[in-house]
Parts: sequence; C-alpha cells; structure tokens
Amino acid sequence: MRPRITYLPGRSLLHRLHPLVKGAWLIGGTILLFALRSPWWVLGITVALLAAFPLSRLPLLRLRGLRPLVGTALVLGILQALLLREGALLLQLGPLALTRTGIETGLYVAGRFVSVVLLSYLYVLTTEPNELAYALMRTGLPYRLGFALITALRLVPMFERDARIVYEAQLARGVRYDARGGLNPRKLLLLARQLFFPLLVSALGKADTLAVSMEGRCFGRYPTRTFLRQTHLARRDVIALALLIVGSAAALGLALWL
Repeated sequence: MRPRITYLPGRSLLHRLHPLVKGAWLIGGTILLFALRSPWWVLGITVALLAAFPLSRLPLLRLRGLRPLVGTALVLGILQALLLREGALLLQLGPLALTRTGIETGLYVAGRFVSVVLLSYLYVLTTEPNELAYALMRTGLPYRLGFALITALRLVPMFERDARIVYEAQLARGVRYDARGGLNPRKLLLLARQLFFPLLVSALGKADTLAVSMEGRCFGRYPTRTFLRQTHLARRDVIALALLIVGSAAALGLALWL
C-alpha cells in the first residue's frame, strides 16, 4: 500500500527546520516559480526539489498521487507545445507544428506545476501538524483556533480508517460499489447513504466524546495556555531564512539582467 501524503518522522535537515521557516520557503518558492519566466530556471528548481527527497529520506516514488502528477504535467506541457505556434519552426507533422517557443513554454508550464506540487509535498511530509499549530499559537494565533487545526488534522486519518471499515463491511454484506452497469441515480444515492450514514454517526460520536473531554478539562477557561513542547528559532532557521531572501533576490536579479 502506498504511503499517504502525511507527516513522515525523520531526522533530516528539513525535518528539523522550524515549521514557519518551511512555510516561508513554501510561499517564497511558489512566488519565485511564478516570477521567473525562463523554463531553464524552473527546470533547475525542479531538479533541486527532486534531489531533496532522497536527501531527506522521503519515498517520493512510493507516494500516492505521483502518477496523476506526472500525467497532468505531461498533458499541460504537450498542449502548450502543440498549441503555441510562435518562434522558429522545428517540426511539422500535418496540422501539428512544434516551435521553439512552444517547447520552451511547455517545459516551463509543466516544470512549474511539478515544482509547486513537490514544494507542497516536502512541506507536508517533513512538518508535524502539532508543531505547526504550536508554532502558530506562539506567534499569536488564538489557542482555540490552534486546537481546532490540530483536531482536524488528527481526525482525518481516523475518518479515513472508518470509511475503509464501512466500505469493507458493506462489501461483505453484498453491496456492489464497483458495479459498471445498471446504476441509476436512485441506486447511487442509496449506495452513498449506506456508506456515509455510518460515517456521520461515527463522526458525531467522536465529536460528542471530544466535547465532553474538553469540558471536563475546563478548555477555554483561561485566556492563555501553557505548552508541553515549545518550538524556537535555531541558528539553522536563521540561515535558512537568509538563504531564502538572498537566493530569491539573486535569482530574480539575474533573470532580469539576462
């Protein structure tokens, strides 16, 4: 079974960076990818991001969603290469024409799409949700909102597990979710109700249990709260921020000059 796109524990440099510093890299890198107009710069960033996965001991090739990512990037690149007919003509195949500008634009669009997704992958795979919420609360986010964020992130895998249990239980009872023919809208609604109604009951039960537990611990009684684990900026975080600022400024300046 392929690993889900969620936090994977590790001791790499990316894992040890402050969550907000990695968030700055995610936002800054995305802005930089849209600001740079050269396909070669974008492809260079893509190669660097691909190299970051084995360096951080992250199983990129075994992650879910990799095939749709590559397929979508190829479709975007091919469409740009075939539909854009500016620049020097390189190849003519009947009504289809490949130009230099079209190929460069295709590489640029496909590389930018892949790079943005890879940046998001790196952030999600190396950032623990609890540390992210604690870091946001330390910077001024109300702890009630931080707790809501942590709770949502924790409940997602639980709901996924419950959905799998309900799905397999319904299959054991003879429900055919994979029937190719003979599924009218009424039948689809019935199948959806048989799947989602038990999930809704389970979710309401978990929410009620959580509310009783929070009330018993006097959640929300005090305006501030204490933290079992605290995240602080280290020297590596300052260096990473400096590299982000200097590298982005240098790349933009060099791209404009060229």
